[in-house]
Amino acid sequence: MFVRKITFENFRQFYGEQQIEFAQGVNDRIVTVILGENGRGKTGIYRGVLFGLYGDRALEQDSDGKEDIILTNIKKLEEDAKGARQGVTSSVTIELVHEGTVYTIKRTLLAYQEESGKIIEQIKEVSLTYKEQVITDKEQVQAMVNDMLDERVKNYFFFDGERIERLTRASDQQRKEIAVGIRNLLKIDELIKSESVLQQLNKKLLSDLEKTSTGDYKKKLKEQLVNDEQIEQLQYVMNEAKDKLVALETELKTIDAKLSTYKEDEQLLLLRKSKEEMVEQKRVEYMKVVEHLQQFNQVLSLIMAKDALYVVKSQLEHVMGTMSEKEEIDLALIQKLLHDLTCICGTSFNKGSKEYAQLQSLESRVENRVAKQEHYVLLTEINQLIGYLDGKEAELAHRLEHVQAKQQEVEGLEQELEQVNKRLVGSDSNEIAQLNQKRTFTYEEKVHLEHALTLHESDLDEHKQMKEQIELALRDLRVKSGVHEKLAKKQEAVQKSLTCMSHMIKEFERKVVAELEQACTENLAKLLDESGRMNIHSVQVKNDYSIEVLNSYGRSFLANISQGQRQVLSLSFITALAQVAGNSAKLDLPLFMDTPFGRLSSQHEENLLSFLPQVCSQWVLLVTDREFGERESELFLQNRCWGKFYMLESVEPGVTQIIQRPPGIVRSRVSRSGGVQ
Repeated sequence: MFVRKITFENFRQFYGEQQIEFAQGVNDRIVTVILGENGRGKTGIYRGVLFGLYGDRALEQDSDGKEDIILTNIKKLEEDAKGARQGVTSSVTIELVHEGTVYTIKRTLLAYQEESGKIIEQIKEVSLTYKEQVITDKEQVQAMVNDMLDERVKNYFFFDGERIERLTRASDQQRKEIAVGIRNLLKIDELIKSESVLQQLNKKLLSDLEKTSTGDYKKKLKEQLVNDEQIEQLQYVMNEAKDKLVALETELKTIDAKLSTYKEDEQLLLLRKSKEEMVEQKRVEYMKVVEHLQQFNQVLSLIMAKDALYVVKSQLEHVMGTMSEKEEIDLALIQKLLHDLTCICGTSFNKGSKEYAQLQSLESRVENRVAKQEHYVLLTEINQLIGYLDGKEAELAHRLEHVQAKQQEVEGLEQELEQVNKRLVGSDSNEIAQLNQKRTFTYEEKVHLEHALTLHESDLDEHKQMKEQIELALRDLRVKSGVHEKLAKKQEAVQKSLTCMSHMIKEFERKVVAELEQACTENLAKLLDESGRMNIHSVQVKNDYSIEVLNSYGRSFLANISQGQRQVLSLSFITALAQVAGNSAKLDLPLFMDTPFGRLSSQHEENLLSFLPQVCSQWVLLVTDREFGERESELFLQNRCWGKFYMLESVEPGVTQIIQRPPGIVRSRVSRSGGVQ
């Protein structure tokens, strides 16, 4: 699928009727560059695409507490409010080609401004025209659009600088976005709903079984129901906490944006940001060494019992006396010699002789040894265990020292961070002081919430392990109990179905994650410079949905990469999402990107400009002249991929004119370093 043309009528900044024809891959020219300053309508163009295709009135990035988005042109609304007040019709018309067929989608809004100034908007109508047919049923139109570009993955074909930046920041916002992206790519909504229904049915059947059962089976069923309730409650609390963390991270970002306007505290703000990142990194390292220490849990009880082992060893040695474990003479042989009155060498002896008495003494010792054979086995095992624990004590001490050292590093950095916060709160400006105080409270709340979430995760793991143990116990008890056989078989069948379905979903998700990792790793190799390729080997999506990069030795390396490499990593992952969603290494869909060149080095930028035209069938680039200048335009011209060029020029406040220009050298007003060119 590719977009031929989009026409705006009184939509957002575009007063009257204006249109953009996109490059469609003729002679491999797939790139459309739309250049304009911030606020001129770059994002409004993509907003129009989503409104036209899906009727969306807001973008994903609008869900941060902003006021309702008005889609109708404000100037046109003001004119109508001062005139006849008949309302204003605005529309978006998209002409696209899918599998050789031309489709035209038109979606219309009706808006008017009340005397109070409040603006009311509502979607008036939608139509889809193709092969001389006109469809106006909203649901039918939407179904056909979804067949061309599934609504669940629509957000993975538009990426702005903010999303590119946050995707490689270890935060709950990042993890949530990646998790949602993967879930959207799975396209198994009905399967997930079925899993939820089975969970509820299983819960009801267990409750019915508990009511009709007796004895230990009833007790164990009650235990399972209580444990399942605790798991469900923990998952709810954790989801609430994660949503709260995302809100706190957004609030911190908003506060930081306000604080960045105060130049006099710029160095302190940068220092605080650096300290916070160091604290976060050290906390991650601390949790890793704590997990390493927790692996000792199964040995701790043995170490605590070491003194008792020495006592038992001493008692055994006392009971066994001076007997030597090495006496290997067979008791039956001695008894035969005594019976035959013949020495092993063939010499005869009599009862009561010295030889006879010596053999009797040996017989007694061997009988004693045989009687105490189990004592020898136990003593041997205790000696081996004591030797094993001697080494484990030293290892435990080393791990404890490591944990304490990491804890001291975290506490030291937290104290340094607190001092920086105090300096900022003590600023002369009341507004800066209030912002910093609010930021300190927000940051502390975030830290406390993260700690609580860690504890909840540990509790959840314990309850899940308990669930497995209870289910095993129930299987044994079910055979022994006189339970309602039909009901028990029904519950068992539902449990098996639920287990099977959960396994299928996890396996499917694992395969999608593996595809993402492979595609992202391949993309990253093409975008990195030589130095980056030497240090970064592969990309990993961890169990918590955070992104990690591994070096050549398979070790975590994300904390060591530069800002530019982070942006390249993010772009690689974004492109991989689009590739996996489109089920192809080459995207058969338009890819929109808003200001993607923020922190790229020259080599990374050159690699990106060469790479994306190879994997896209259509690339729409929304840029400012600060990031798309002579060098970038020259690269596009050299690659022969630049097909269309538009400039967004402000005519008056709130009104933008779309002006087409032939592809050519764009001269930037401001260089990357801030100097005039």
